[in-house]
Amino acid sequence: MSTGPANVVLVHGAQHGSWCWERVVPLLEGRGLRVTTVDLPSTGPEGDERPSLADDVAAVRAALDAVDGQKLLVGHSYGGTVITAAAAGRDDVSRLVYLCAAMPDAGESGASLFERAGIDASWLIMDGGLMLPNREAAGELFFGDCDPATREAAIERLRPMSLVPHGELVPEAGWHAIPSTYVVCTLDQAIPPDVQRGLFAPRAEEVIELEASHSPFYSQPEAVAGLLADRARAEA
Repeated sequence: MSTGPANVVLVHGAQHGSWCWERVVPLLEGRGLRVTTVDLPSTGPEGDERPSLADDVAAVRAALDAVDGQKLLVGHSYGGTVITAAAAGRDDVSRLVYLCAAMPDAGESGASLFERAGIDASWLIMDGGLMLPNREAAGELFFGDCDPATREAAIERLRPMSLVPHGELVPEAGWHAIPSTYVVCTLDQAIPPDVQRGLFAPRAEEVIELEASHSPFYSQPEAVAGLLADRARAEA
């Protein structure tokens, strides 16, 4: 068994960045864990660039390669799709944690999962191969239980995201071989709790429910850090 610090790798969701973990990272580090955050290429692309799911997966795998030892790999929202593919075939990921996240199987895409679940995506703004932040809708959808100042600051940091990854199929699902935890956020308005419970949670080895919106890293950072730290130490 490893005697060094446990490793946690955090992967953000659509239109977000590594900044969204800013309240969780110091809490994990204060518990003695080594933390790595990843910025996905698909968010905030420049010019005519439209990064793919493979580009996001490569970024996560590079982050995993840069850290010695076993890792707890965490994905929020769209980040769940990325960690599913990135962990496949690896022996250095001890557990996957899906934080109100997509949890696709091989041969599924984010778009196909939304369609299958009947999720209303009418709030999405599409233009030029990009998903643009809908600042009017984002407050309730993403940050419903956050204080007004946190909500406004987070909305201003949202960035366009390439649409390419959402239509691409996951080639292999790492959760078939790696233990997984699914965290259902019961106040979520972006991915409805019933979808999380009915479609994704049954695929996980462990299921936890958290009374939080789609962004518990802001509204309940202590709870998020606590559950991640517990699982990182157990797998170290």
